[in-house]
Amino acid sequence: MSERLNLPALADMNRWCSACERQHSVPIKKIFSGPGVIKELTTILEDLPAKNVFLIGDHHTMPLAHDTVFEMLHRAGCRIDELVFDGKEHYILNEELIGTALIRMPLDTQLIVAIGSGTMNDLSRVVSVHCGIPYIIIGTAPSMDGYASVTSAVVMDGRKRSVVLGTPYGILADTDLMITAPDRMLAAGVGDILGKHVAIADWRLSHRETGEVYCPEIAGMIEQACRRTEKQYLQVVQRNSQAIWDMADTLILSGIAISMNGNSRPASGSEHQLAHHWEAVFANQQGDCPLHGNLVGFGTIVALRMYEMAQQDFGLNVGYTLPAPGTIGQILKAMGDFSNPEILGITPELFRESFYHGVSLNGRYTLLTHLDKMGKLDTYVDRLTQEFFGKLNISG
Repeated sequence: MSERLNLPALADMNRWCSACERQHSVPIKKIFSGPGVIKELTTILEDLPAKNVFLIGDHHTMPLAHDTVFEMLHRAGCRIDELVFDGKEHYILNEELIGTALIRMPLDTQLIVAIGSGTMNDLSRVVSVHCGIPYIIIGTAPSMDGYASVTSAVVMDGRKRSVVLGTPYGILADTDLMITAPDRMLAAGVGDILGKHVAIADWRLSHRETGEVYCPEIAGMIEQACRRTEKQYLQVVQRNSQAIWDMADTLILSGIAISMNGNSRPASGSEHQLAHHWEAVFANQQGDCPLHGNLVGFGTIVALRMYEMAQQDFGLNVGYTLPAPGTIGQILKAMGDFSNPEILGITPELFRESFYHGVSLNGRYTLLTHLDKMGKLDTYVDRLTQEFFGKLNISG
């Protein structure tokens, strides 16, 4: 097993980076990961004067840690108001969810404590920033990299948008909780990490084509996270406690890289642009949908194939060694066949339109933008639809 990352040393960090000549900061005050770290909530509470606490989670995550958290808050002399979201298998962060939390949160709330993973963390971030209230996240699954991130993806007006917000006051990634996460959440974490390969390639491409600032130090952190996960995914599938801990650390490190850069560029590229469209469409259908990381994983395979084609067709080389799409496909297949668009509910029509949606997103230069600028996007969409769905299924 690889050497343990020293995440606590990165908390509350602020220093000048000679590699990109910018200031890097991590405003998160406390970061704890590993078995049993939920007890460190008491340590964090000692640093905060807050006594009026809003405790939130959903019907899956709240029971995992409610009694323990409630007891620690009670011993600290806190008044506790609770909100448990119930009734859906998987929640999407949208205006309705945010509105519910804002209406239910008492006006004199001084601290938000969230028990959960992606959606509960992002919901807390939105409410925290807009209300000027710190929040603490108690992570229940190694399913995404957003715990330490400064951004959240929010569905607004039917489209998923990445919004720069803020970071939690503290993170408690207790692997005794995380090891119990469902298989698809473990697969989502692996998919979210492996997508960073594409994000780094896209970042380098943008740096070359547009002059966007690129930090090799941050990119190196992300590459290390990707390579680490590629080596350990089988141990994650087997729920090896050390591998789960490593993955939790890797996901937090990825979010820290986002905080250091000030936006999600180091961890989100064309693979996320595709996935965000799929997520938004599924969310608007009001039914259950795949997890973010499961869609990012498939988006990664597609984007890697695009890079492979571009290298073969016109020698595109961004100076970053990408894994073969088949390699990532084998990993995601082993974790639950999440390399299969049919399993994910992605139709040929949805697949095709996601490329054009990705080009229109937020002005970020990615491989999709590059292909569109070169007049090659239509051809690539046709070829990729044939490859992933078969020639007879092409529409448009």
